[in-house]
Order: sequence, then structure tokens, then C-alpha cells
Amino acid sequence: MAKAFSSELSSVLSGGADTIVARATAAGAGALAVIRISGPETGRVAEALCPEIDMGTPWRARVVRLHDSGGRSIEDAIAIPYRAPQSYTGEDMLELMVHGSPWIVETLVETVVSAGGRHATPGEFTQRAVSNGKMDLIQAEAVHEVIQAETLWQARMAREQLHGGLSREILAMKEKMVHFLAEIEGSLDFEEQGAVTDRDSLELTWKSCLEEIDGLLQTVAAGVRVREGARVVIIGAPNSGKSTLFNTLLSRERAIVTALPGTTRDVLEAGLEIEGLPVVLVDTAGLREATDPAEAEGIRRAGHEVGRADVILDLFSADEGKPSFDPRVDDQRVAVVSKVDLFGGTVEGALGISCVTGEGLELLRDEIHRRIAAPLGSMTGNVAVNARHGKALERAREHLVGVLGLPGEVAALEIRSALKCVDEIIGTVEDQEVLDEIFSAFCVGK
Repeated sequence: MAKAFSSELSSVLSGGADTIVARATAAGAGALAVIRISGPETGRVAEALCPEIDMGTPWRARVVRLHDSGGRSIEDAIAIPYRAPQSYTGEDMLELMVHGSPWIVETLVETVVSAGGRHATPGEFTQRAVSNGKMDLIQAEAVHEVIQAETLWQARMAREQLHGGLSREILAMKEKMVHFLAEIEGSLDFEEQGAVTDRDSLELTWKSCLEEIDGLLQTVAAGVRVREGARVVIIGAPNSGKSTLFNTLLSRERAIVTALPGTTRDVLEAGLEIEGLPVVLVDTAGLREATDPAEAEGIRRAGHEVGRADVILDLFSADEGKPSFDPRVDDQRVAVVSKVDLFGGTVEGALGISCVTGEGLELLRDEIHRRIAAPLGSMTGNVAVNARHGKALERAREHLVGVLGLPGEVAALEIRSALKCVDEIIGTVEDQEVLDEIFSAFCVGK
């Protein structure tokens, strides 16, 4: 038996066939692990691992016993075969569900590799899905975003993108640009025949194309906010309660709190979720005349964080008086009066809070959410472009913006260049470095 298995496996994947294997679940010990195999020789690998696996009866789970290259029994597994093109990658595939022992997983993966397969690179299963037309590049990026989603909004936006919401908007925009190109090229034919070009129609189509691009570009800020989180920075004088508020909003002791002014010397940041939106909360050094170089550096860094902030919580103690700005005209800053349990009273235009009694904290969370959610109004159907899409759209816009003032032949070339930029978003990417950057963020096995 051992000799038969060894002989069979040594012949598997001969001739340079490209079949890949990887663990699809997280590394380390666990209750279960999933191993993925994909490629033209998946069927032969399956037969070598276990003759009971029948690739001719796909999409049906079956309990099988797997063996190594020496024919030794390794593990009982649930095997699910898939036949091309009806699989995740569009190729023949096999998924094995086994106990999550690192030894079992490594032994089975290395058995496939020793048979002539190879370890998959990060994101290679999804990259093959793109190559085989199972999804476009926008949807491939969404696979990674679904996996990484930590909040409701992140999951919602990633799922909409995975299901083609953003792709449909990009394709609709591309269709308008193709129509514009057809009008431009048609006008060249009319001019050759001495006919008059309908400039009004061309201008309407041109404006429509630019409006589509501009509408998508307006969602970049919303996309960044959902994907990366809004930066909410707490500033104020020493001992105004910044670190206490920081810990209270996080519901844990992250920053050191003492009665001594100037305890916080560096910038601290931590993530939290407010009504489904990701937030990066930042605690900063107290703003005053520095007493030593370390404190001065902390104050300098606080100023840097203010420049990066989406929302600023300008905190001052109830016994200090009024904020240093007019909260009615500053839509980035929120005036927050702390320690109202000690000093009482209210300040016009400011939210009063107590981290001891909890007074005003729910109102503060609501105000933070209102501010950070404002840019999301630019999104249609939870769709927002990412930075890569935004750069391509900006290049497309540059090609389109001046075409009406160009000779017809040159205008047509510019529109074709704009279309090429749009194709890069969907998946026609000729730059291998761009593809490598996209898929290198994936885990192996995805």
C-alpha cells in the first residue's frame, strides 16, 4: 500500500502543471482547519490523497480518510470537490475540512507540495478567480475587506462591493464614456461629409461623464472614513480630564490618569466603534507652556494630531470658563465641559459631561457619530471608492476635462486614455506591481 501511494503521488502534477495548495483558515491550533487545493491537477491530487474522493461528483461533502505520500493514514476529513468553472477560482478545486492540528495541516499541505504542487502566494486563489472571470478586481479587493471588517459599516460596504454594487456604478460610467467616444468619432465622419456636428449633444454627454466621475470621487472621503476610521482627537489644558475621557469612551484603562498636571507626554490612540462606525480615538498632551523638552515634544505632537483630526474634542474643566473658539461656526471642534459633577453649571454651545456620573456621555457619543457620519451622505447604496480607484478616476478626469477644445482625432485619443484608466479599476491592469500590491495584503489561502 505504501509503495502504491508513493508511486502514485510521485507522478502527480508532473509536466509543470500549476496546482496550488494552502491553509484557508487562521494559523495555529483550532477546532477545525480548511485546506484549499486549486488547479488543473486537483483531481489527480485528490485521488492520490484518497481514492474515495470523487471529483466526478462535485459539490457534495463526504467523509474520507487522507494519507501521506507513504500511504500512512493521517486524518479523517470532510472533502468537498468543485469542478471548473463552478468554483471560487473557476478551476477544479478541493476543500478539505480537518481537525485544526498544525501538524495535520502541515503534513497534508506538504504531501500535496511533494507531489508537485506548490504553496499558494498571498491572495492567489482570489487572483485566479479574477483571471478566470469569476469576479472583477473591485470585487477581489472586497474579499479582503470583508475578511478584515471589524464594524457594521465596514462589513456593509465590503459586502455591497463584493456583490457588485461599485462595479455596476463604474461600468455605467464607462458606458457613458464609450457613448461619448462614439459621438466624437461619429462627428469626425460627419465633418468629412460636410455635415454640422451637434456640439450641444457632445457637451451634454461630456458633462454627464464628468459628473459621474466627480460623484464617485466625492465618496473617497467616506470610503477612507469607513475603512480606516475617523480620527477623533481630544485636546485641552493639563488636568482638564482628557485621559479620563479617553479611558471612559474606550471602556477600559488605556491612559494613565493622575492628579498631577502633564502626566500625558505622548500621543495615545486606540480604536473603538460608535454606532457601527470605526473611530481612532487620540489622547494628547495638555496644552500649556512646556516645562521641559519632553513635554514640549508632546505638545508639538498634539498639534500634529489636530492637523490630522476629523473631529476635535476641545475639553476644558467646568471651573475654567469658556472655550477658546466659537463652537457655533467651527464644524470640526466640539466644545466639551468636563467635571460638571464637581463644578456644575453650563456653558453656551458646549456639552457638559462627567466621567464619574456618566452625565452627558451619551450625548457626546451621539455628537461624535453625527460629525463622523456626515461625509457618508455622499455614498449611494453603501458604495465608496478606495484610494486606488480614486487615483485612476482622477487620471481619467484629467484626460476628459479638456477634450471639447481639442481636434476630433486628439479628443478621441484622450477619451480612450480615460477609458483605460477606468478599465484599471475593474481589472484590466497591465502593471504587475499594482496587482502584487493588491493581493499581497491578502492572507495565504484567500
